[in-house]
Amino acid sequence: MLVMGLLTALLGATYALQLTPVYTAKATLLIDTNQKNIINAEAIVSGIGRDNSALESELELIRSYDVAKRVVKKLNLDEKTIDEPERVSLVRQLITLMFSRESDPEPVVEVDQTDKIIRSLSKSVSVDRKGWTYVVDIKFTSDNAAEAAQIANAFADEYLVDQLEASYEVTRRANDWLSERLGDLRKKVRESERAVELFKVENNIVQTGGSTLSDQQVAKLNEQLILARAETAQAHAKYDQVQSVRKRGGDITAFADALQSTALASLKGKASEIRRELANLSAKYGNRHPSVVSARAQLQDVRRSISSEAKRILTSTENDLRVARSREKSISASLAEVQGTASRGDRAEITLRELEREAAANKALFESFLSRFKQTSEQEKLNTNNSRVIERATAPTSPSAPNKKSIVILATLLGLGLGVGIAFLLEQLDSGYRTSTQIEKQLGTPLLASVPRSDGELPGSGIGRAVRKFNPFSFFTGLFRRGDKSERRMKKTDRISISRLVAQKPLSSFTEAIRSLRMGIKFADVDRPQRIVLVASALPGEGKSTIASNLALHAAASGEKALIIDLDLRHPVLTSLYAPEAQHGAVELLLGEVDLKQVIVKDPDSGLHILPAPRRDDLTHTAELLGSKRMKDLFAHLSGFYDLIVVDTSPLLPVTDGRALIDVVDSLVLVVKWETTPRDAVDAALKQSHGAHAKLTGVVMNDVIASRARYYDYYKSGYYSRKYPYYYGGSK
Repeated sequence: MLVMGLLTALLGATYALQLTPVYTAKATLLIDTNQKNIINAEAIVSGIGRDNSALESELELIRSYDVAKRVVKKLNLDEKTIDEPERVSLVRQLITLMFSRESDPEPVVEVDQTDKIIRSLSKSVSVDRKGWTYVVDIKFTSDNAAEAAQIANAFADEYLVDQLEASYEVTRRANDWLSERLGDLRKKVRESERAVELFKVENNIVQTGGSTLSDQQVAKLNEQLILARAETAQAHAKYDQVQSVRKRGGDITAFADALQSTALASLKGKASEIRRELANLSAKYGNRHPSVVSARAQLQDVRRSISSEAKRILTSTENDLRVARSREKSISASLAEVQGTASRGDRAEITLRELEREAAANKALFESFLSRFKQTSEQEKLNTNNSRVIERATAPTSPSAPNKKSIVILATLLGLGLGVGIAFLLEQLDSGYRTSTQIEKQLGTPLLASVPRSDGELPGSGIGRAVRKFNPFSFFTGLFRRGDKSERRMKKTDRISISRLVAQKPLSSFTEAIRSLRMGIKFADVDRPQRIVLVASALPGEGKSTIASNLALHAAASGEKALIIDLDLRHPVLTSLYAPEAQHGAVELLLGEVDLKQVIVKDPDSGLHILPAPRRDDLTHTAELLGSKRMKDLFAHLSGFYDLIVVDTSPLLPVTDGRALIDVVDSLVLVVKWETTPRDAVDAALKQSHGAHAKLTGVVMNDVIASRARYYDYYKSGYYSRKYPYYYGGSK
């Protein structure tokens, strides 16, 4: 992780130093959404909308192709880069001539360099809105500070010019269209008004005060007819009343209209005076007096005059009724005649109204278009822009990029992330054991000892390999070196040295790990001593024979009576180390061919007893022999003489010999190689070995590299050996 971080940091720094510094200039533009309506022309030239979509459209317009084209033309940017495309064209022609066939030459495509520059410029300019405001920043980045400011200002200016020209163009097109449309409407108005007048003349329609003459006559006659009918009714009522009074024999002079007659009133007044005078004379002179007779004669004359006046009133009532009826009849006849004439002109009136409505509509439309035309004509002269530049770009004094510090930091972080990813990937791909937690979690058994790698070991031999210096890429090299068969070969002198390492270096960390293994076996079950211990491994090359040898040597050096039995009949390593000249061993003992005393070999240096197993090629049923009753009896017999019996057998997974011995031993110690032994191989070996989990006392992690193991776990028996080497006699 550190190497990847440092490497990418160095690459990032190198890359940052090679970058050309660039400068970013910024021009600020205010897009005003308030339309300045000097005259009412919104329907022709509308302002910018207030919603976000309208504002985003304006931002896209600023960076559009047309505005960029204006900028290129204004600043003559196409002339500054005209030489480069010519060189590119020449290079392309040379490449075409070199690699194309003579008979079928590839056509050279002409590239419009100006168009390329415009599109590149349009993509390079940055237009950003400040929050939710209508203020817009136009940014441009270039390796030339002055050029960056010049182009940013040019974009702002050309955008405003483009807006003005677009507004002017819209107004001009609207004026042209309105002018053409007004000519058509003016012609229609004239034609529709002429059609109305011609129709009136043809149908003899005269209108005064907004209505025709017939309508006015009908209305007037209706009014007169109503009055005539009222007068007739009134006259008829008078006549009926007079006739009623007359038929009853009443006094006609008492009739209301009679009272209104001045002559009759005068006569009645005179008659009253005469009656008063007659009454006075009669009372004074008597009825026969000439004055009384004269007065009575005058009264009779007055009464006759009153009667004549009453008759005249009666005759007048009859005449009034007759006149009223005649007048009503005359008016009714006139009204019927006028209505007949009016009904004949109704259809003409309907057509006339249609013509008048059409003429009025054409006139209203013409007046509306004429008013709009006047407004747009003025708007064409008064076009203003809604946007303005509120801050022009100036040449920046410091570069905006590259940020060398950020590049180095980012490269370092990327390198660390890449290192973490590679480490995690290797951790996931690695199927070996590195910590005691992994063993305890998967196998459910404790880690008895972590045996460190010892000096003098060949690479890959299991134990005693020389400690390699730390290499950050050793993960990769280790993946390819594990399968090398040459590394699994070991010289005899090296094996002898490793197998006796506890005796040669009693104060080393290696011996301390074997001592920890012995104590773990001894105290695994205090109530049932583990005398017969089977040391096995899942695969070959795990170092089980070396562990078994050093365990037995340590027990013998501690004063225990120890025996090591080599039952790896396929590859008897311990026999070749301790009794290479032996002719008989465990197989012959089990077959009854020799006695126990004849095959037991004693190590003169440590006092360790060895039961060898010389290799026999004629033996094919080794598993049956090792799992036989004779094997059980032999172990039962030997356990009475020895404090510890260490049994070395074949690997459990490829050979069945070791599985057959599990049932006849007291304890099983499984050896796994640190970082190498696959977990699934160990799991498969235990599953295929009947009773292995019940007899499994613990696991020995072999060939541990302390300098690397400390990154994974607190190295149980060897971690602190690096910190306190003086406790181990100065050696590991």
